Amino acid sequence: MTQAARIHIADIDFPSFFAPAFDNSLEASKKFYEAVAPAGGYSDAKIILHQTARMIWLADQIDTVAAGRPAFQILFYLTAAELIAKILAKYEGEGESKKHVQKFFSEICDSPQKERLERAFKRVGGGFLTLEAAISFLYRIRCDVVHRGQYYQFALPSGLHEVPLLTGQGDDNIIAEITLQELRQIVLEGAVLAAKRIAGIH
Repeated sequence: MTQAARIHIADIDFPSFFAPAFDNSLEASKKFYEAVAPAGGYSDAKIILHQTARMIWLADQIDTVAAGRPAFQILFYLTAAELIAKILAKYEGEGESKKHVQKFFSEICDSPQKERLERAFKRVGGGFLTLEAAISFLYRIRCDVVHRGQYYQFALPSGLHEVPLLTGQGDDNIIAEITLQELRQIVLEGAVLAAKRIAGIH
């Protein structure tokens, strides 16, 4: 077992974890983290960063026990998206999961992330799904796992140059043209945008 495999969720190095959202600059990530997540204190921005990192870290571990089953990672990514949107909105109620997932991708994420999602899925013989439809599709995958334990009918290409994959179920006939790594990056960057908004950083 490698050292990386033995890392515990409590040992996440948050500046290192978020470095990919800063063009892999550890220095920029550390400076940002120190500005929004003061040592020994709590803030909504800090909670967003910590909880997002934990959800994505858990998703990162899935391949060791269920390789090639991206529906599990989607579940963790959308859990992070939901909690980010709820914290930002100071939502104290229950439910409204889909509404807040939609808010994360359509209102918290910026143009680059939204544009990538608008080119993520397309119908056979048709055009790409709209942003709203792409988010709804991902949310349905999440619900298939949560409510039906169904995780094996969803597939994503594993690399940027791999042939797009027919995915989904039933009459959807959806072709996936986004990788799991790209979806991970979108959520990571969205978390940083949310933390910046709460901290008043532009």
